[in-house]
Amino acid sequence: MKYLGILLAAALSLPAFAHDEGHGPKLTDAGKMGGVLTAVVLAKDAKLGPEAPLVYKAELTRADDGTVRVYFYDKDMKPLDASVLPKSAEAFLQSKKKKKWTSVPFKLIRTDEGYEGKAPKPSGKPFNIDVKIKEGARELLAAFDGLD
Repeated sequence: MKYLGILLAAALSLPAFAHDEGHGPKLTDAGKMGGVLTAVVLAKDAKLGPEAPLVYKAELTRADDGTVRVYFYDKDMKPLDASVLPKSAEAFLQSKKKKKWTSVPFKLIRTDEGYEGKAPKPSGKPFNIDVKIKEGARELLAAFDGLD
């Protein structure tokens, strides 16, 4: 019984050690397309975690066939004019298999509303998708974590 209590206490404390701070401030908005919303920060500020200044917001949706769509919004959740965004974006599917993280790049192409592309199949769980776009001299990062 003593061991059961120790095991239970250890299991309940695991969420306290989880990394759920992300690469930018925590958002309370809901996505407009039914997807996952994240902060967009300067890539150089990603290491600041929740202290990284918010540049934009981004939403990611996924279809069963692997199609990924990413929509960008301003701080007030108004859609950004996609025509001012670069014609393509870099995306990276990061997945964990046997305690090792792998990163597989894939391309996103700008559409009328945002970006679209086909994500590779994750090799394990959990997995994340990071999206990087260039806006002039700035490199922006939208990190969608815990997509399993």
